[in-house]
Amino acid sequence: MTEKTKEIINNQINEEFYSAYLYLAFSAKLEKWGFKGAANWMKIQAQEENDHALGFFRFLLERGEEPELRAIAKPEEASLKNMLDMFSAGLAHEKHITACIGKIYELAREEKDYALESFTKWYIDEQVEEEANAIEIIDKLKLIGDNGSAVYMLDQELKARMYVPSGPYATANTAA
Repeated sequence: MTEKTKEIINNQINEEFYSAYLYLAFSAKLEKWGFKGAANWMKIQAQEENDHALGFFRFLLERGEEPELRAIAKPEEASLKNMLDMFSAGLAHEKHITACIGKIYELAREEKDYALESFTKWYIDEQVEEEANAIEIIDKLKLIGDNGSAVYMLDQELKARMYVPSGPYATANTAA
């Protein structure tokens, strides 16, 4: 594995752990605002992002490399004033992650690293789902506007989300 490949994967590990922090920050703010369902949705999203980070972590280990764990930046969410802002910021972040994963895939193809290319394919497909989920919730929030009853119903819908391990190496019994 080239140094360039190790660097981009280590960067992605940090990006994914940052994503988990970001969604945890969103969850805390939503909980404080009284939106327990949306807070649950974001907390589960944080768990999935953690799974994704651990997937890249495991990939490096299985290729005989040592992951480099870096400092995780503090999420900036202070300017977000409502649930729509929160999910819109989440979508913008997912688009950033999609671009990062695209760069990994491009590098894998450039370096003819077929194992990395194959591994990255799962993340490409996952990002389509991540963005679609955010867009669906944003569309609902735009539709319901300030209708308190409808916001309450959406919050109850978001409360039903349950955590399922996510990623190429994610299973309930897989150790990092």
